[in-house]
Order: sequence, then structure tokens, then C-alpha cells
Amino acid sequence: MSRPTHVYIIASPRPRTGKTLLARALIEFFRTDGRPVAGFDLDTMDPMLARFLPKYALHADINDTRGQVALFDELIVDDERPKVVDVSAHAYETFFDLMEQIDFATEAPRRSVEPVILYAANSDPLSVRSYDRLRKRFPRLTLAPVYNDGIMRGYNLRGEFPTTNVVALPLRIPMLSPVLRGIVDAGPFSFAEFRHQPPERFPAHLETEMNAWLKRVNLQFREMELRLLLSSLRGTLQGPRPERQRDSARPRA
Repeated sequence: MSRPTHVYIIASPRPRTGKTLLARALIEFFRTDGRPVAGFDLDTMDPMLARFLPKYALHADINDTRGQVALFDELIVDDERPKVVDVSAHAYETFFDLMEQIDFATEAPRRSVEPVILYAANSDPLSVRSYDRLRKRFPRLTLAPVYNDGIMRGYNLRGEFPTTNVVALPLRIPMLSPVLRGIVDAGPFSFAEFRHQPPERFPAHLETEMNAWLKRVNLQFREMELRLLLSSLRGTLQGPRPERQRDSARPRA
């Protein structure tokens, strides 16, 4: 069985929830595995993902029809190359409105493309309401909450962000120490290159912390991917999907 193409949509209606850090780590997880990966940065004001990973992440502007078509034409392609979409807070409503309008959640699986929403959870009431709305708008999609300990430490919100199925187990991003977080955020910094060769004169205690952080995060990514693949395999064994009713999933002009 060929590997389905997973589209990881990392989103939150609030800024500063750790979305871009998560997107960077996920892209570099695939890089470390030696797999091709494509990233899309929807932030038109401060495209940090594209700045940190210019070779692997493109800046995508969905404020007009041309940009919308270009993005979803890329996301609908079944090329077995994982795609990571960093949905900025100001693009949040537009992006999910487009997904609903073109019925991407239904059309994509017919083409062996599996969308996965990784929702950066936050204690803000808007974050809780928006998560619940996504569950109702896209009931067939895998929607998994992501808890960043650097932002959510001390909060117990598992009941407010219920998982949608056994595949969508929560992810937990460990907190980085202030010094290491400053290094990671300052750039240029690559998780994949760090694993291959830590920078010279990098303090030993920070190297140990970084390696432990990457081990915990990448293990969760690998387990998530395995659950997704097993779910796809079960779906294949249950029989073929219905025939396509549209030629493409793209925004209408």
C-alpha cells in the first residue's frame, strides 16, 4: 500500500501559542528522516516559518483568489510528500472558511490526501470555542490538541479540548529553558542540523537539554504518524472510497 499524503494544518485563532515552533519541529522531523517535505507559511505580516526554513517553507498569501487557488492546488496533490501549513491567527478564519467552501475535508481523502488539524491549545475562552467549532465543522477530520508547556504549564484543559477519535491523541510540547528558547527563536537555528552536528562551543548542559527535548517531541510525531498510517490501512481494507464528484478541490473565483 502506498503512503497517503498527510497535510498537517497547525492552527490557533490566537497568536503566540507555539504554532510556528511546532511547524518547524515537524518539518525538521521529516528532514531528519530524509523525506521530502513542503511547508506553507500563511502569515503575511511576519512569516517566521518561511524565514527559518526558506528551503522548505513557502510564504502563501490567501487574501486573494489567486493565492487561495495556488495553495489548495498544492495541498490536494497526492505525492506522498507531507505538507505542513502554519495558519497564522489573522489567516485563521479565512483558511477554514475556504476549507469548508471547497469541501476539502471530503475531497482530499478521495485523492489519498489526509488532512490533520494540530490545534495549538490556549486557556483563552476564544481558543476553547474555536476548537469546538472546528469539531462541528469538520467532524470527519483528525483534530488533535497540542499543549505547549511553555504556554500552558499549570493548566489542565484536557476536558475542554476533547479528542475526536483514537488517532487524534493530544501532543505535548515540553518547555525549553529561557536560554535555550532564546537560541532557538533567534535564528538561524535548525533542529535537523543540530541533531547532525551541534554548533561548536555549544554548552554541554544545553546540548543535553536540546537532545532530550527533540527526543520527546520526535517520538510523539512518530507515534502520531504510525496511528495515521494504521488508520489509513484499516480504511483501505474496508473497501474503496466513493467516486469523485468534482474534478478538483479549489476555491471558486
